[in-house]
Amino acid sequence: MSLDSLRQEAKSHNTSPQRLRELAVINDELTRLVAANPRADSSLLGELAIQARTNKDVEMQRAIASNPNTPTQWLIGLAHLFPEEFFSNPAYDLSILQNFNFPHGFGKKFLLKLVCALNAPTSFLEFAADICETNLKIVIASHHNTSKKKLFELSIFGKDIIAEFAQLRLDCPNDDIAFWDKVALNKKPNLILFIPHRLMFKLVQLPEISTNFLKAASQLEKFPEILNIIANHPKTPKELLDKLAKNSLPFIAEAAKLHINYAGELGTGWRNLAESKIDRAQLPILNNDEEGIELRLWYTGAIDESTLPYLNQKSVHEYTSTLLKIVCSADTDRRILDNLENHPRLSQLISECVTYLKQREAIVFDLLPGTLPVNSTKLSNNFVANQINPIVADFNTLFTMLEDRNWWVKIRYIPIENPTINLCLLDLIQKNRGSRRRRSYRENMLKDFGRGRYKDYSPIFIRFSNLEYYGVILANDPRTSSQILSKLVEHPIQGVRVLVASHHNITQNSLDKLINDRNPEVRAAALANPKLDSMLREQLASLENPNLSLLDLRELANSEYTAVKTKVVRHPNVDSSILAKLADDKLIVRLAVAKHPKTPTDILTRFTEHPDRRLPLAVAQNPGAPKDLLIKLATQPAVDGGFYFNRLNLAAVKSLMTQEPEAAIPFLDRCLKFPDRPSFSRFLILMNPHIPSSFLARYYKSWFWPERYAIAQNPNTDRDICQQLTQDPNRIVRAAARDNLK
Repeated sequence: MSLDSLRQEAKSHNTSPQRLRELAVINDELTRLVAANPRADSSLLGELAIQARTNKDVEMQRAIASNPNTPTQWLIGLAHLFPEEFFSNPAYDLSILQNFNFPHGFGKKFLLKLVCALNAPTSFLEFAADICETNLKIVIASHHNTSKKKLFELSIFGKDIIAEFAQLRLDCPNDDIAFWDKVALNKKPNLILFIPHRLMFKLVQLPEISTNFLKAASQLEKFPEILNIIANHPKTPKELLDKLAKNSLPFIAEAAKLHINYAGELGTGWRNLAESKIDRAQLPILNNDEEGIELRLWYTGAIDESTLPYLNQKSVHEYTSTLLKIVCSADTDRRILDNLENHPRLSQLISECVTYLKQREAIVFDLLPGTLPVNSTKLSNNFVANQINPIVADFNTLFTMLEDRNWWVKIRYIPIENPTINLCLLDLIQKNRGSRRRRSYRENMLKDFGRGRYKDYSPIFIRFSNLEYYGVILANDPRTSSQILSKLVEHPIQGVRVLVASHHNITQNSLDKLINDRNPEVRAAALANPKLDSMLREQLASLENPNLSLLDLRELANSEYTAVKTKVVRHPNVDSSILAKLADDKLIVRLAVAKHPKTPTDILTRFTEHPDRRLPLAVAQNPGAPKDLLIKLATQPAVDGGFYFNRLNLAAVKSLMTQEPEAAIPFLDRCLKFPDRPSFSRFLILMNPHIPSSFLARYYKSWFWPERYAIAQNPNTDRDICQQLTQDPNRIVRAAARDNLK
């Protein structure tokens, strides 16, 4: 059955509860539709409520809060998050709240969220007025649904402030704007100061609210989110913007300065202006983002490479660890490094790191072989005496040395004249190697550099990565045995693998592996090795022909060489029958089959259940894998526990982003710490030109102009939304939306 048919079935009010339960486990999209279906039974909705809370799925929680079959305890539990949906729910009954035990503290906050709902019914407001405190009674006295009888009672018997609000509401029973305008103008007492923060937050967002109210609300300087909304409100006058432009918080000041009523229309140059302002107009929740959110989004394909320079503006210090981790990743394309190397928005440290990464093999080879230059004024005599790099004859000796508590005495210090390159080298060390103490030492070095601690120290002597250090020595030594070379074929440094591929002691089995290396320089070195079998060389050369017939490919698929069969799988003319035949071959061949978009679904499904976790990972990296299979892999727990943040999940989401971005949206929500609140991470996602329009449509009314700008310039944004953004109060957003419509 097609996915569209399943969607219709999940929406239909004629679908049985049992069938809805079956549909709910297929994927997240159908689960949300089931959660909104009034035919879903209460036990299923209770289970979905737990799932939605665990996965931080806001849309599913909203649907459950609106469903009349939702169990009472979950209706109460979701009421404070979705009060409007709670009161609109046909199952709403005042008796539910009357029987609810309101403990001190929680009950007060709970009631405040409910009474601030614009659709709070009269019966509930009267019930709340009898049990709540002064600030809640102010909201009730201001509410347009409060009965005249209760307003009259509050105006006579209430406290002075409550009586003032009740009397003003009696004067304007059906006109909210006129009522709030009178509240704003009332200076004796200054009623604006008594409005609860939660209600004020809702009022300043109303597009029809009066200018008088916005001016009065600007007095609440302790609430920056309210000032930010005023700075982004289309009705805010220039004199008020002049005041907000001097605010100490950059995101408020910049929003005011970019307001159309303050600076006028913007013609050309909006993109450059936006890039120069985004770093100063940071979203206030930025510093609360969890470390690693951007890395997860990068690995899922949710962050586009064009937005990487924005990460450089995120850190408080000059050093930006997130961007450095991204550019240091072995999966980062050299083209990205080329684009970042001379980018004007990148700090000097990151630019130098990118330059180093492009030349790292040459630098490593220059440093490590033979005798190193040593500055005797910087080293103790103990180290100066040991200027020759030791040659380790076997790995047992190497690992014995590294397990020694005093390993650092036996390992050379390597002098590097440039402290920036020094620290880039330090970060390149794989942090999963070595003890926790050593990893902590390296991380503290990086933090100290960000604080400027090492500014006047050059050179700095660091402990180089032991495995990388000895890997280059061993691969370059003509005496290294084939056994040791076989352990270096998967070395993390590309230059080491090039040396291994060229070594005269290498075995045919090791050459087979290096011929399939991910790096073209390593593959070329392996093919150029004179020890390569002549028949193998001939068969590999024939596979270079892109027009090779299917008959020839079938013949080559029977080759005795693993490298040939792997290359057959990657040939553009290979068909599903050949792939099915090779699906039972050696692991390296099966890995290539698992990544091929033409591989039959039944074979991919079988691979996902294989005990070797590399095969399911290869399937997850296959952009041609069926969507349902990718969704299953995206939600598969890690072997050691946890959910969604393992390599398998991230790879599956990345393939979904390529194949059907709409299906990847629920997983992007889980990546964010607060999916329903503005954040720098969410801004980066909205900047991605491949994000689907439905995700962009959620946030085009955001009160933070960088998010609206990201949506206005995104080519996937619906034209109707772009048209609305051409009337945005922010001059950059307006200009970007106008250009997007051309």
